[in-house]
Amino acid sequence: MNNRQSHSRQPPQVCILVSCPYSGVAPLMRLFTEQPDCHVTNSLALADITGLDRSIGNSVTSHRVFSDCLASHGRWLISDIEVGDGEEWSHQAHLENVTTRPVLVVRDPIRVLKYWKENARGNAYQLIGLFKNMFQMLEQVPADANRIILYEKLISCPRREVGRICAIWGLPLPDRVFGDVADAWSDDCKGRLRRQGHLSSLFQCEDAPPPSALYNDPLSNSEKDMIEEHLGRLYLRCWQDDAQELQKIFLEKTWIGFDLDDTLHEFRRASSAATSKVLAEISAKHGVPIEALSKEYSKVLRAKTANAFSDGKTSFDYRRERFRSTLDGFALPYDEPFMTELLECYETTLGAALELKCGAVGLLSTIKNMDKKIVVITEGPQDSQERTMDALGIGGYVDFVATTNRFRVAKTDGLFGKVLAHLGISSSDVAYVGDSEQRDMVPAMAAGIFSIHLAEEKDVLLTASPPRINTLRKLEYIIS
Repeated sequence: MNNRQSHSRQPPQVCILVSCPYSGVAPLMRLFTEQPDCHVTNSLALADITGLDRSIGNSVTSHRVFSDCLASHGRWLISDIEVGDGEEWSHQAHLENVTTRPVLVVRDPIRVLKYWKENARGNAYQLIGLFKNMFQMLEQVPADANRIILYEKLISCPRREVGRICAIWGLPLPDRVFGDVADAWSDDCKGRLRRQGHLSSLFQCEDAPPPSALYNDPLSNSEKDMIEEHLGRLYLRCWQDDAQELQKIFLEKTWIGFDLDDTLHEFRRASSAATSKVLAEISAKHGVPIEALSKEYSKVLRAKTANAFSDGKTSFDYRRERFRSTLDGFALPYDEPFMTELLECYETTLGAALELKCGAVGLLSTIKNMDKKIVVITEGPQDSQERTMDALGIGGYVDFVATTNRFRVAKTDGLFGKVLAHLGISSSDVAYVGDSEQRDMVPAMAAGIFSIHLAEEKDVLLTASPPRINTLRKLEYIIS
């Protein structure tokens, strides 16, 4: 009797992936569709006019897909089930149902909400309800952590994590394991799936666009604060040893360093608002279209800031130069009163638009309560950065402000080493948090400083080098 005949008398093993909508399981399901002896379905494919059907986890044999799989001698029937925000299905039944071998896929709620907003799926309140149901399920089986798969680890180390799933289900490890989520979201991949009509319903929920090269965060800081307040600590429990290791490293440091712009506050948003206001004033006075002024100002900005902020000038000196160069680009007349008006307009608008990053104050306060010192190592004019911190209400947390303007050297040309020497400390005494890979992570790590990358547009990855977070609130929870 051959292997296929020997398995024909056995019912297929039902395997369930439990997740929240837009949690990124579609590429994983696609992988299993390519496996021999596997039949793949999901809640959407099973849906009728009453909505999503989640009952496959409890009443397996009642579904036609089970009969079809059995008739074709399939050995595994795999389905993903999305967690609902109501009580219309039994959470505990899914986890305790040995015959379905459920695996829970958990993704950072911040990233899930991003996809929800981009696809008009729901709001933060709905997502909190769904995730609380998910984490309620986790609490019911605290000893069975092997059935929890972190999406972030899945896309970082796909072979290892897929291997864990296969071991739970008794599946052979696929010969080909997808290596990058970007490939999974590629237009070429989605085109192939659409051409396979019988598979289209499997991936409809996950047909999210690939990430844009120019990141425009769809989430407000208030939305992030809400999500992190309700779900942040619950999500970080899934990182267990990795979060504890990061906490241990921070506890050993006596100084914690931060970049300022776009790390502790929303600099790009504020400066963009201030620039737009100034260009509108110029346009109103001289009749030049704002689009043309914006293009010229961008050109001036690139030229003027290439090696700026390390020559000791004040912020007003830099701004005056940029405004004059923009006006000169159109041969527009100006006098000192008009220039003063533009400078005051920029400063007033900038101050009104300042906004702290999600979790900034909580993290700074936590660090000070741990009796550690805080240094801000940032680019820009010293006077402007000090005014910014005072306006944001965080100046009192900071023990020392080190700018490229003060030390007359750029971050990429040795600023970190000069700051260490000035403070009389070694690189092993410091941990540093910044948003830019090239201007924060690379030079800080080159100076031997343990660094944390704040990458709001990316997934959390505590096992990366440097470790990666996407909100400061997460770091607060990790170290406290």
